[in-house]
Amino acid sequence: MGNNAILTELEKVMLNKIQNYINKNEKVGIDIIAKECFVSKSAIIKLSKKLGYSGYSEMYYTILSTANNAQKLDFSNTSGIIGVNDHLKENIDMLVEVLREFKDKKIYLDSLGLCDSAKEYYLQKLLIFGFDAASSYHYEAFRNSKSGLYFFFSYSGYRAEIIEKVNEAISNNFKVIAFTSNKESPLAKLSYVTVEVGGIKSDVEHYLPNFFTANLIILLELVLVEYSKKYLNREKD
Repeated sequence: MGNNAILTELEKVMLNKIQNYINKNEKVGIDIIAKECFVSKSAIIKLSKKLGYSGYSEMYYTILSTANNAQKLDFSNTSGIIGVNDHLKENIDMLVEVLREFKDKKIYLDSLGLCDSAKEYYLQKLLIFGFDAASSYHYEAFRNSKSGLYFFFSYSGYRAEIIEKVNEAISNNFKVIAFTSNKESPLAKLSYVTVEVGGIKSDVEHYLPNFFTANLIILLELVLVEYSKKYLNREKD
């Protein structure tokens, strides 16, 4: 802004409206702002001059330039994180079909340690998409359902508790999908399908970023995009 002018609530509304259009990458003229804010064009011009601009156009393009120059953290280009390649596409397609197969059956999710946040993310997203999903903490869950899908998230895939739960799930006709960084782990070898996800471990004193959880979350987002396009859009048609 050109000065330290004190804005009225209505003037703040006008500026926010302009900013909202810019955030959506949509160009907006003074006529639309006037109409949507229930003000006259002269009121908007008055605001621009109050802020030190010659008129609406200068104010608009200054706000636009500021927004474009802002540095944003954006991981939308997944090639920089987990890589858009044939291997990734195969995993996405596989998970889409597994979700479709178990659309009306029980889906349990389980994890250990640092993977808990990813598990909770998967759970909430699956519930939003209408799946019968739940966290699995007790062996009795498998016995009550007798069949379904079981997602297990583990960075290493080695701990004894994992193997016990996976074996219980398998004995009750659950299809186990392992999400782990190690396809040679006991968890991976027991599972129906293993999705090997990148990530590294480091100590606090020499910390390196571990994208394992982030990669899991991005993977699910990509899977849900394909699931929506392939099945939900078709259902609407």
